[in-house]
Amino acid sequence: MNVTETLPGTHCKQCDFKVAEVTEGCPSCGSESVEMVDLKQNGIIHSFTVVHVGFGALSNRAPYVLAIVQTEENVKLTTVVDGVIDFGSVKIGDKVRFKNVDPKIGPIFQY
Repeated sequence: MNVTETLPGTHCKQCDFKVAEVTEGCPSCGSESVEMVDLKQNGIIHSFTVVHVGFGALSNRAPYVLAIVQTEENVKLTTVVDGVIDFGSVKIGDKVRFKNVDPKIGPIFQY
């Protein structure tokens, strides 16, 4: 697993949109006036599900929490949440923190 200390993102200088991936253009307005930024690492679970049968790169992780996390900058991204011991205790609004980027999975947050 590739351990990263920052959550990479893209900021559009034209419309101020931020996304948790590195892109050549803004996915919101189409502008090419973008810059790479490090997004804030804290977030909350906006929505989630517990996956019991994973596939592909996630097949060996099951069961795991797949969540939409909203960062402090209101960037929402789909991510795996590590460190969950009791899957029944996970709830919307729980705090999570960016852990790393897995090259096969993408950003991973820590419960």
